[in-house]
Amino acid sequence: MTIIAMISKLNLKKTGIISMILISFSVIFGFILVPKMIKSQLKNGLMLKPESEIRKMWAKAPFAVTFKVYVFNITNPMDVMAGEKPHVQQIGPYIFDEWKEKEIIEDDEESDTVTFDMKNTFVYRPDLTKTTSGLTGDEIVTIPHLLIMGGLIAIQRDMKPLLGIAIKALTQIFDPTTPFLTTRVMDILFDGVPIDCNHDEFEATTFCSKLETEKGFKIINETHLAFSILGGANATSVGRFKVYRGVKDISKLGEVVSVNDEEEMDVWDGDCNKILGTDSTIFAPFHHKSDILYAYAPDLCRSLGASYQRPSSYNGVPTGYYSIDFGDMQSDPSLHCFCRDQDVEKCPPRGTIDLYPCNGAPLLASKPQFLDADDNLVRNVDGLNPNREEHDIFLHLEMLSSSPLSAAKRLQFAIEMEPVQEMTIMSKLRTVAIPLIWVEESVHLNSTYTKIFRGLYLFFNVNSIIKFSLCVFGCIGLIITVYGMFSEKLLNKVNNLSTQPIPPLQQSSSKVAVATTEALPSVETVPESEEKEKY
Repeated sequence: MTIIAMISKLNLKKTGIISMILISFSVIFGFILVPKMIKSQLKNGLMLKPESEIRKMWAKAPFAVTFKVYVFNITNPMDVMAGEKPHVQQIGPYIFDEWKEKEIIEDDEESDTVTFDMKNTFVYRPDLTKTTSGLTGDEIVTIPHLLIMGGLIAIQRDMKPLLGIAIKALTQIFDPTTPFLTTRVMDILFDGVPIDCNHDEFEATTFCSKLETEKGFKIINETHLAFSILGGANATSVGRFKVYRGVKDISKLGEVVSVNDEEEMDVWDGDCNKILGTDSTIFAPFHHKSDILYAYAPDLCRSLGASYQRPSSYNGVPTGYYSIDFGDMQSDPSLHCFCRDQDVEKCPPRGTIDLYPCNGAPLLASKPQFLDADDNLVRNVDGLNPNREEHDIFLHLEMLSSSPLSAAKRLQFAIEMEPVQEMTIMSKLRTVAIPLIWVEESVHLNSTYTKIFRGLYLFFNVNSIIKFSLCVFGCIGLIITVYGMFSEKLLNKVNNLSTQPIPPLQQSSSKVAVATTEALPSVETVPESEEKEKY
């Protein structure tokens, strides 16, 4: 049976109606109602309403963030003190569990905000450290002494008249023979390096009393303090944040309104003081690839923006791959407000952030081992080998809900070393940035959490198959209907022509012949014998 014959047996009217129903169902439900329903469910599920499941997870993460620390050991401190090029050796990782918790939570229904204290608690994991790197935390390393080197460089920059007093105080307290510190790794990181403040000199007592109120210092007893790089941030409030809950406007979900009751910072100049983005624990859903994801980093006194790079996937879930570029503040006018006094000559090198305006320390923040930073930074220090896989900042973001499924925030902190002529042990130092440590905060959701997203995308795929199948079948049905109706109309026309009477062509010819014969003159037939007699 031919296709035309099969089509001729169809009820074209019913076929057309069914086709229109399939297409309409596909468009209304598959393309409009189902996506709208899913977006509505996501909105309701992501709002930070009190007692909601997402609110409980947001307030206290059910899992720890993996926190890794790498330390740069200076292998030639005496050469560096004599003006030679520094050589560093990376040691690590030292692994910690970082538990994020929000405390003293207060809701404001009218402004649709929630205020809280952000607290991070670090728990050392000697088991994971030993397994991963074979380290214990008792390793002895040499780094720049942050109080001697860092303190004197900071005073030399902005308070040079006080430099002599500072040198006296540090000499009385430490009696240093080198601007470097050699001690245990865990003392540097969290346990604390002891500082003997049992001195009667005015300079020493003034200096120690000032240190007691500074972050990173803890009082051991009446005469001793302890200083560590990260200890001051352990189990203490990072700041009091106010953010939008997203109940009235989901596009503002998690967006920071103020920090410590301040809507802007007072660190930089102009627009650079704006607090952009969230606190990095939650993002508003339905982001587009062109959107920049901002998160406020209190330890850097600025917001960092992650940009979409390419499509990716994590544990079978489609994601977008995001990364951060610190930019070039010298060549980009929009970043000049991050330069001290908005002076281009005081801009930090490309790919770095100057922390001096933020915390008063001559430190640079960058990606580990100066990845994506000015090439001179790497050339000026031996032992560095930056590579993107180990040192880049990345984020695998599920694009619909804007949920980070896998992420690593990696930051390096380096001291901007420079000579201090008034201090003998620092008079010959080079002007160079020496890495101190770099840290990684990472989270990689396991299948317990990602299966929720896999189920969501399975539903999307099934919906896509159904809506496109219905649409295709409906279109095919419409084509068949139109073709069948056209064929039927054409066939009817042919049939109408075939049933009309054929003109009597043969009868007319006979009549014409007869008429012609009758019109001709008659000729008498002569017998053959008579015709011969004439001759």
